[in-house]
This record gives sequence, C-alpha cells and structure tokens, in this order.
Amino acid sequence: MTIARVTRLAVLPLLLARAVGTPLEVSAQEMFAGVTVRAPDAFYDQPAQVPDTPGALLRSEPLRDVRLPAGMRGWRILYTTTVNDTTRATAVATVFAPIDPPAGPRPVITWEHGTIGMQQKCMPSLLSAPAVGIPVLDRIVRAGWVIVATDYSFAEKGGPHPYLIGEGEARAALDSVRAARQMPELTLDPRTVVWGYSQGGHSALWTGIIGPRYAPEIEIAGVAAIAPGTNLLNIFAMNQGVDKRLGPYVALSYSRFYPDISFEQAVRPEALAAAREIAGLCGFLPEEEPVRAGALTATFEGPALATRSNPALAARLAQNGADHPIAAPVVIAQGAEDDVVPPAATAGYVEERCAAGQRLEYWTFVGLDHGMVQPGSKLEEPLMAWTAARFGGEPPPAGCTRKSF
Repeated sequence: MTIARVTRLAVLPLLLARAVGTPLEVSAQEMFAGVTVRAPDAFYDQPAQVPDTPGALLRSEPLRDVRLPAGMRGWRILYTTTVNDTTRATAVATVFAPIDPPAGPRPVITWEHGTIGMQQKCMPSLLSAPAVGIPVLDRIVRAGWVIVATDYSFAEKGGPHPYLIGEGEARAALDSVRAARQMPELTLDPRTVVWGYSQGGHSALWTGIIGPRYAPEIEIAGVAAIAPGTNLLNIFAMNQGVDKRLGPYVALSYSRFYPDISFEQAVRPEALAAAREIAGLCGFLPEEEPVRAGALTATFEGPALATRSNPALAARLAQNGADHPIAAPVVIAQGAEDDVVPPAATAGYVEERCAAGQRLEYWTFVGLDHGMVQPGSKLEEPLMAWTAARFGGEPPPAGCTRKSF
C-alpha cells in the first residue's frame, strides 16, 4: 500500500511504527489537509464537585465550527469514570447522531479509537473533523444509529490515559455510554454494539469482557474488533517498529497506573532519552510531532521496551491480553497484508480463544493492510450487515467461524 492511499487519521501513528525512518510526514500534509487541532479549553476541566458515581454526565455542549458528514450533528460531553477500583478519572467523549433520526430510541455504536497519543491534547474531540477515523459514517447516518466515541480517561489534567490497559480503556467506553444516556437531546436504546480499531480493538474486546460486571445495565449486543491489539507480548515481539514507536506510550501508561512499573526500568537504557520525548508526542497533529517521533526512533537500535529483562513489565503486558470470555457475539476483522498488527498474532489469538470455547467470527481480508478502515474498504459491507443483525436480534453463528473476503 502506498502512503497516499491511507486517508484515515487514526492509522498514522501505527504507520509511523511500521516504517521507522521513512519520511511519512511528507504525505501527512496531504492526508489531513484542512484538519486542524485546537488546545483543550475550559470544557475539559473538572468541576469543583465531581460525583463518585462513574458514568455521571458533568457537562455537554453542541459541537461548533467542526466538519461533520451530511445529515449528522454532534456534541462533546464530560463525564466521570474510573481507571481501576481505586483511581477516579474524568473523560471526554464525542457523540454523533442523525439530524433527523427515525422515531424511537436509537441504537448506539460505541467507538473506540486507535493510537493517537497519550495526552488529552492529542484526542479526537479536539479535531476540526472529530469523526474522522470512524468507518461508514454515511451509512450510520442513514441507519439512524448514534455514535458515542470516547477519548479514554484522564486521572489528571493532560494525561496520560490508560493506554493498552484493558480495564481502564473499557471503563471509559462504558461510562461514555452511561453519560450519553443522560443527554436530554437524545433517547438511546439499551443496546450498543462496540466497534474498536487497533488500540481500540484491544479496548473493544475488553469492553466485552468487563461490561457485564462493570456496567450490567448496558446491553452489549456485539463486539467488533478491527485489526486489534490482542496478545501484546506477541505483537511487540513480532514487530520491532511498533515497539520502538509505541513502546514509550506503554512505559508511560504502565508506570502511571501500575505500582510495580517505572518508566526508567520499562525502557531499555539505549532508548531511554528518546522514549522520554516520544511519550509526550502526538501521533498526527500538530504535524511536527509525528515527524519528531519518527526521527527519535532512528536514534537507537532495537526495541524500546525492556520486556526481556523486566519480568514485571512482561507480566503486565500478558495481563492485558484480551484472553477472557466475552458473552456478546464477537467478530474479529484482520487485513491479510497488515504489517502493523501481524496477521499471525491475530490468528494465534483466535486459535487460543476458540480452543477456550469463545464463540466468535474471524474475518480476514485479502489485500487489506492496517488501513482497513479507510473509506470504500471491503470491510464496510460486512461490518454494517453484521451490526444490523446484532441490533435486529439475529443469533450469531455457533462456535468459531472463519470467512475470507
């Protein structure tokens, strides 16, 4: 795939990871022409009094001065959530709905985005085109569905968010749906289908895992994990470029939320200076930040993470593999040519989950790489049909099934 074909904002950081040392910044200007990012404003600040209850809507406002697909309106919401049982946080989500929806409560797509950075300044709610990266938007509008898209959670202003920590990611997503249900402008159906891409695929699987325990009132009708991070140890071992570019994000996140992990010990000494800077950079905008990150990855040889010499880090990565039962119907979509999330890693995960008795569908797409959510992708038709079937109450196939497209 040529870089010019990648048009979705959410894939840029992982493209940087797969092609360390190449001048991807040259085409980034073409991909994101007209897309700007603003700094977080007072909307993102916690109010003086924050309820203890997760999923409480703290404030909301219509989106202004942004670009949305025809027939769509949107809001941003601030709400309460938790990273774990002892760490409270707040989060911002973006809510998108048809301007003229059909009558009655509207089904919900819970969207969980791919890697775009660790800090609030990097998040999609700050973009001039905040829905960029979500597939099949025009058809979602026609179907009358509502999208709730979390930025993930922040325990302190600025970040980091719980990157590749399944419980923390999933809680932010579930609480975004709870909060959106409190908006007076919308009437939402109890059902939601979870879509997640890349990092968000990891988060989507974890949303299915913890949903019945953490938010039993939310009816998860299905989980679609697109090019997902599954067995994290395998992915980092198989793709050193991903480790170099995204390993610093892991080290920052894990050192913030796990007491047995420190940033300095999670990163190899050769990579430490570069990793400190990479961890604070966004993956897409402002455009100089991904350029700088790409240059920094070229300053050290080998991976960034000290996984082989740090058993605590390896154990935490293993802990965040999405290897627990999911009650809802599951589909996993993987591009056969993906050179970010290796198809072998996803296939191995599927084999393990099927052997454990997990019901799922595994779709592979010939000719698609990690940019499989771009407009016009052959993922779109089966994803829409599968989601409509979940909202329609149709039973999924029994056991484990596999399809190639």
